[in-house]
Amino acid sequence: MTNPAFIICFALIFVFSMYIGFTLGTWVGERTETARSYWLWNLAGVAVTVAVTPFLAALPLLFATPLGLLAGFIAGLKMGFGESVGPWAVLDRFFNVNRAHRQTTERGTGAARRRRRRRGEAAPDVISVASDARDRSGGKTKASGRDRTR
Repeated sequence: MTNPAFIICFALIFVFSMYIGFTLGTWVGERTETARSYWLWNLAGVAVTVAVTPFLAALPLLFATPLGLLAGFIAGLKMGFGESVGPWAVLDRFFNVNRAHRQTTERGTGAARRRRRRRGEAAPDVISVASDARDRSGGKTKASGRDRTR
């Protein structure tokens, strides 16, 4: 177990299992609608890890695979869910990251957005368009400075 080839393969398998877990967690998180189901998926991930670990513990090269899968799954689930929930909200605020997730939590619009995404509906229009181009430019064009009123 102190062979450099073993250590390199062990690390690569651990990183690959985190990637697979993140991909799976993102997929599940995108399909999760409520905070309750989000926490149930977290518990399911922990339960699967606990159930699989004894079988993979016999193989030294795959010993860290369940832990990598769980770490990636939890992080991917949070990113796919798109909202700061529970301890993630504290960490996001402390490190000042995932502003969109924090704003979604503050506004309370996450459940509606996830429901629309799951049903395949279009997002609401939030862009305001001025009715007249002169409202923004004061009646002059930017290129020539001529008055557009004719």
